[in-house]
Amino acid sequence: MKRFFWPFLLLGFLLIVPACTKPYNEKLDELQERLDKLQKLCDEINENIAGIRGLVEAIEAQDMITGLTELKSGSTVTGYKINFVKHDPVTIYNGSDGKKPLVASKQDPATGNYYWTVQYGDGKVEWMLDPDGNKMLATGLLPLLKIIEGYWYYTTNGADWVLIGKADGDNGDTMFQSFDTSSSQFVVITLSNGEVLKIPTYAAWLELKNDFDRVNRNVDAQVKLIDAMFDSLVYILSVKPIQSGGKQIGTSVSLSNGQNFSIYDWTASVTPTIFIKQDVDGHYYWAYEIAGGEEQWVLFMDEKVPASRDAIEAPVVDVMLDSDGHYYWTVTWNGQTDILRYKIGLDYSPFAIDSVQRIFSEVTEYTDSLVVVLREGQTRFVLPKQYTVSIYDEDGLAAGDTLVMREIPGGDERILRYVANGSGVSLALLSQGGFHAVETAEAGLNYIRIKAPATFTSGSGKIMAVFTFGSEPAPITVVRNFTVIKED
Repeated sequence: MKRFFWPFLLLGFLLIVPACTKPYNEKLDELQERLDKLQKLCDEINENIAGIRGLVEAIEAQDMITGLTELKSGSTVTGYKINFVKHDPVTIYNGSDGKKPLVASKQDPATGNYYWTVQYGDGKVEWMLDPDGNKMLATGLLPLLKIIEGYWYYTTNGADWVLIGKADGDNGDTMFQSFDTSSSQFVVITLSNGEVLKIPTYAAWLELKNDFDRVNRNVDAQVKLIDAMFDSLVYILSVKPIQSGGKQIGTSVSLSNGQNFSIYDWTASVTPTIFIKQDVDGHYYWAYEIAGGEEQWVLFMDEKVPASRDAIEAPVVDVMLDSDGHYYWTVTWNGQTDILRYKIGLDYSPFAIDSVQRIFSEVTEYTDSLVVVLREGQTRFVLPKQYTVSIYDEDGLAAGDTLVMREIPGGDERILRYVANGSGVSLALLSQGGFHAVETAEAGLNYIRIKAPATFTSGSGKIMAVFTFGSEPAPITVVRNFTVIKED
């Protein structure tokens, strides 16, 4: 009987052992799964730490976000990939299950620098310290987290590990409280410690660039208008409207000296209006105004910047991101840059307030000229068009169609200066009533010399000046007629 008992006993033992080891193996599998989750969490935290440093570096470098992509697992957003203009892309994760240390950065008001912080559970947010007890710059050494025998540790030098707390696998919070992308101008990221990182978008920069490009073109237009007014040989080749959204927003002008300029009627946001203004000394200087505020002189070394032809350099408008996270307009002249701030109440106001700004009170195109009037309504620039003729009397005033001459022995004489606005011009002069007209030139200037007879009847003298531009097959002709009346 005993010989038959042992095989059955052995068979029973083999059947019982697997039943006992199954729960044990399940515990091992569950523990391994938790360890795998913790390791994944540890990897994500370390990548997030690197991401936070990247965000701080981007802020300090005044970088801009070009795009933000959601990282998903199924329909769940697990993180974000952030692209910058200059900085390398940054990837950050929302985090997964597991009670974990919340590593973040915070700006110290005393220094203005960002330093690493750490928080475990509901505990206090503490500065992360190096082995010497000093705060760690968030743009400096990168702290590293690790799980050692079921506990969280961090190191700042790879050798000394500081205990944080137990890696118990409980549900925890995310290292990033929120991502606010509702504004087109900034992405606002709130860290676990409440610190807010506000990073501007490249789209906001492009909006600003459009505005300050227009401002600088208006400034450039004033410089070229001043230059053209001193050069009587400069004339307009073409005048074209600048269109946007089916509306004319400005005027584009091409000059015979090879220069072009654009005049914009308005800007889409509160931009500085840079303009020429006459001071009490009779000279013109550069001035600016923002949002209908007080007009102020553009200053360099506390001196007004002249706008004469001898000082033709003009101020240049740009945009700067200040330490408060806002863009501000700047003006640069002769290598010096100043921030153009303006106040509303007690606060400095940034650019983003809709408004309409005009730099020219009038831009009118006539058949033979373009008239541009500055904002104060007194300074006028009159530029002749191509294939037009300007004729001036001895006083430099525009000559009319009637000339007054005297009856004197030997005959009276009048000299008119003319400017023909075009190339390849020829002049033919016809006269009647005993008058004679000839073309002369002196010191690079062109004249019409008119000789009257000793006696004549008022209105009998006729002078026809025929100006021909270009050559065959399609020359352009401009005719000016003068009638001579006798002085009383």
